[in-house]
Amino acid sequence: MAGFIGRQIVRTSSRMHRFAWFLVACGSSAPTPSPPAPVPIPPDAPAAPPPDTGPPAAVLSAPAFVFRYHTADRSETWTLQHAEGHALLVVDSAKGAQRYQGTATEGASLALDVSTGTAKLALECKREKLAVSAKCNDTKAKPIDVLNCYHPDFKSPMSFAPAPGIEYVVETGCTGFRLRS
Repeated sequence: MAGFIGRQIVRTSSRMHRFAWFLVACGSSAPTPSPPAPVPIPPDAPAAPPPDTGPPAAVLSAPAFVFRYHTADRSETWTLQHAEGHALLVVDSAKGAQRYQGTATEGASLALDVSTGTAKLALECKREKLAVSAKCNDTKAKPIDVLNCYHPDFKSPMSFAPAPGIEYVVETGCTGFRLRS
């Protein structure tokens, strides 16, 4: 029995000795890993665009030309101002005001290219004469200077005149142009 216990002690001792070597081998520190590649830093975001300052002062002080469209179902007032290559067109309706800003290019006609930021509008305006008075469709009216602005999708122009402007009316007793008072 003493031999049996001795062999057990030797085996256990041998196992412990192997276990100790295992711990030494596994417990030794691993090679130091190389440092991770540097994370690229994105460049600074571009500067925010300057705040919308609106149209230039020259446009705001320019004479206003007005066209009004009036029917039983719809009423809109279009006010156009332009100067120094810039344009402002404000459309007032029951839905509120829409401000179109952009360019005004002088030539044989006045080319307007304006937008609200979400809607674009291009008009070609010709300096013409229109016989109009405060009376609807007055056959005796004297011709006045107007800006007849044509939209590519419509045959008839919008006739703008210095404020208070011209009105196209569709109502009982009047379908046509008259001066606004």
